Amino acid sequence: MYIKKLVYENVGPIERVDIMPSFTADGNPKPILLVGENGTGKSTILSNIVDAFYEMAGQAYGDAWESIDNGHQYYKSIRPADIHVGQTSMFSCIQFQNKRQEDVYLCKCGDLTKENIQEKLDGILLDKLSWKQENNFKGTTVDKAKAEKIFRENVICYFGPDRYEKPAWLGEKYYQDTDSLHIKISERIKDSLENRINVKNVTETNLQWLLDVIADSRADISNSNGLSIVHVRMDDLLLLGAARKNLETIMSRILGINVYFSLNFRNARGSRFRILRENDDSIVAPSLDALSTGQIAMFNTFATIIRYADNNDINQSIHLDRITGIVVIDEIELHLHTNLQKEVLPSLIQLFPKVQFIITPHAPLFLLGMVETFGENGFDVYEMPIASKITVERFSEFHKAFEYLQATQSYQSEVAAAVKRASGQKKVLVITEGSTDWKHMKAAYEKLKSDSNYSEIFDGLNFDFLEYEEKESSNSSPYKINMGCSQLVALCENYAKLPQTTKYICIADRDDQKTNNALSVEGAEFKEWGNNVYSFILPLPKTRENTPAICIEHLYSDAEIKTEYTGSEDGIVRRLYMGGEFDNRGVAVAIDRFCEKKNKCGPDSIAIIEGSSKERVTCLNNDDGINYALPKSQFASLVLSKAPPFDHFDFTNFLPIFETIKHIIEKESI
Repeated sequence: MYIKKLVYENVGPIERVDIMPSFTADGNPKPILLVGENGTGKSTILSNIVDAFYEMAGQAYGDAWESIDNGHQYYKSIRPADIHVGQTSMFSCIQFQNKRQEDVYLCKCGDLTKENIQEKLDGILLDKLSWKQENNFKGTTVDKAKAEKIFRENVICYFGPDRYEKPAWLGEKYYQDTDSLHIKISERIKDSLENRINVKNVTETNLQWLLDVIADSRADISNSNGLSIVHVRMDDLLLLGAARKNLETIMSRILGINVYFSLNFRNARGSRFRILRENDDSIVAPSLDALSTGQIAMFNTFATIIRYADNNDINQSIHLDRITGIVVIDEIELHLHTNLQKEVLPSLIQLFPKVQFIITPHAPLFLLGMVETFGENGFDVYEMPIASKITVERFSEFHKAFEYLQATQSYQSEVAAAVKRASGQKKVLVITEGSTDWKHMKAAYEKLKSDSNYSEIFDGLNFDFLEYEEKESSNSSPYKINMGCSQLVALCENYAKLPQTTKYICIADRDDQKTNNALSVEGAEFKEWGNNVYSFILPLPKTRENTPAICIEHLYSDAEIKTEYTGSEDGIVRRLYMGGEFDNRGVAVAIDRFCEKKNKCGPDSIAIIEGSSKERVTCLNNDDGINYALPKSQFASLVLSKAPPFDHFDFTNFLPIFETIKHIIEKESI
């Protein structure tokens, strides 16, 4: 079972959230990470997911809920006080998919009819639920048979921030454990939920189960006719040993050394269970609870997932890649050292490819580790309180990650505010990947629309650009934001969630394959995201067919790209350079220039080399420290302002851009 969609409206700090979890090409769920400052609604999202687990389990298991009097207590109460400030009602709706069956959990408070909520769910059906308009309501479409099947075939559990593992040194009087043990020597009780949803204080339970796993992995040996294994098939023994090895692998990764589990002799002092080094059989830990708080908490998390799967089907403890279900972990890096956050946690999550992990992290290092383990497209990150899907490339370095977690909310609000203000009453807004792209397109538009040869394209073609500058730019602008290719993708994803009165057309360069895949559809002129959101990448001119990874400047000829600017205040002649002018060492003897960005250089490179803080072109034979490259931003401004000699550029290669814009505008809104 997996979550297919989450919709929350006016719940606590949340005004509106729409989350559609992603899946790999193989159909496996991608981990979902919810980030944001305290009080932005991360725990609110999780609380309703966990509440849905309880509502489903309660249909089949009498002990799923806590009993009170003649009934049961809700896991999550329905409280008018939780309605978003200034509103009079709220609802949370979660759509689950279990194989081919879809089910819904709904919680609503305030005066809301089924029709009120239905129209906001975009396809989620509430036919099987009913309530009185004015009453608070909570329910699920899961019945007893479905609930039994769900919890029999999946791992469904929640690790909250209050999960606690007793350290070995803590006195019993200072430790309260309210969970009962479910050890294997006890009989299974019909209609009893063996795998508890809220997981905490499970060290003793897991230890009892570990002893069972070790016992099952050992053979009976007979010496009646020489040493031989009896009473068990060798194939079964190898499989049961694999289950034990999986758990030892998890512990080895946590401890950073190869270890195995051992049973101490029954008359020995101390624990029956020990952890030993593989290479010399020396003791690493004399008992499970002798580990650090972070180590034991991490082990218990993933051991519990295996134990729950094992309770359902013993084969799943052998084959971890067959375990399915939903595991919710709040504050996943709780008590963990940086190495465990970055290196170990992501690798342990990766052991369970069919489990849908929903996680709230606070540590930038954990996010960095997820990128390194899963790749940039291997998991989804949503920033609360609006659940904007954010790009992971900003976490490629620790410093960027740290800054991002601090500034992401203001960044997202700046982009959203700029787009909202620029939209106004406009019917069509074109948003480009970079702050220079719109300048080139605007210059082309102004030149081409006055040419009668192209009147068929430009007559009646009305739209506006989002005219913005980079935040670091000294140019004046009402909108100063940073909008790279991945931010543009995130914008499309977020704006397509809700109906838009303005048509948004997002255009990107085609020099990044990941962006090309996200913003375009093979064989189609543009991509239609829904809700009036469209995107496409730069059309490829015939002159660049052999080098398709182009950016906006490549729509000009090489000679135009290299146009010299002589108006610098210091009298230095500057221009843009191209990678093919230099050899692989960054040397261009013929023009007496040296490029510091060697990875952009080489005979076959068409990369544009500009005069920014990150790129420099200096004199090869004179160490004067002067940067002879022109910034892209200045080049774009010169083209837009028609400053000589930038006033005679050929914009013919821009025509397909405006043809596509026209086709999108003429397309009927949906």
